[in-house]
Amino acid sequence: MAAYTELDFEEINQIVGFYDLGTLLDFIPLSLGISNSNYQVEVKNKGIKQKFLLKVSNDKGPQQLHKEQVILQVLKKLNFTYSICCLETKDGNMIYEHEDKVGVLFPFVEGIPPGPSDFTCKEIGRGLAELHSLDLNGFVDEIRDQSEVGYGPQDILDFSNSDECPTDFKSFFNRIFEDQLKEFLGVHFQTGLIHGDLYYDNTLFDNNKLKAILDFEQSGLGALIFDIGISISGTCLEKGRIIRPLIKSFLIGYESVRPLPLEEREFLNHSIILGLFSIALWRVKRFTLGNLDPTMADSYMELIQRAINFKNSMIELKRSPF
Repeated sequence: MAAYTELDFEEINQIVGFYDLGTLLDFIPLSLGISNSNYQVEVKNKGIKQKFLLKVSNDKGPQQLHKEQVILQVLKKLNFTYSICCLETKDGNMIYEHEDKVGVLFPFVEGIPPGPSDFTCKEIGRGLAELHSLDLNGFVDEIRDQSEVGYGPQDILDFSNSDECPTDFKSFFNRIFEDQLKEFLGVHFQTGLIHGDLYYDNTLFDNNKLKAILDFEQSGLGALIFDIGISISGTCLEKGRIIRPLIKSFLIGYESVRPLPLEEREFLNHSIILGLFSIALWRVKRFTLGNLDPTMADSYMELIQRAINFKNSMIELKRSPF
């Protein structure tokens, strides 16, 4: 499927027809998303106008999309206030399938995607900690393992030693992790439900307060510290670089809900860098080795360069700032 799935009025009207929503009035293509094509659709039902977010998956099949919606349903049952559940079709399905297209329909949530700042980092840190603190007793069997949709530390290590790994990816990984992650992988970190891709642009804010956490496509059961590293690596940024003051703000928010255990604090820097390599690997799989968007074939190096810069800043500091 192409990098962006273009739909016309008639196609969107057919998809909206799967739901009991009324008459399609208009739609607006949204530029947000890489693995999804997003549309704001407006309908009218019994004189009332409503907006919805129509998502078309560019690289996931029905089974993966369904498992994502199951997680969102669990979050609703657990009263997690920052997630949004999809609408069900007239047939009671959480996803729709139309010709070669598959996707979901969400209520449209008004809000502002934030930029990196102290209050943004603090709010996102707090929201992530609330996710990590959920009691999953009774729901664990319903939730997929994050390894089904994302790339964890072991996956990154294995890929770096594979023949298909780009030379620069392999070289920089080995330079940063000279011990081949032996020490990191030897620790039994706490696990729970992780988001897997909580960058600041996967959130919505209202009056400087976190309103919604979006795109649980990479979510599942996994190590909490790895999720923290991913989130910091894509949130605590200034001019494309991860900076320590924003990390501290993130941790203030996070630890107001869930204090970091000693072992997580000790390996936080590792997790931030691994978070960058994880998303870099995601890009390699889809853009370099895959055909989701060939123009982004080298985009993984942006994240690896960010990892190198962060590693160098730690060397210059000669100690952990946390």
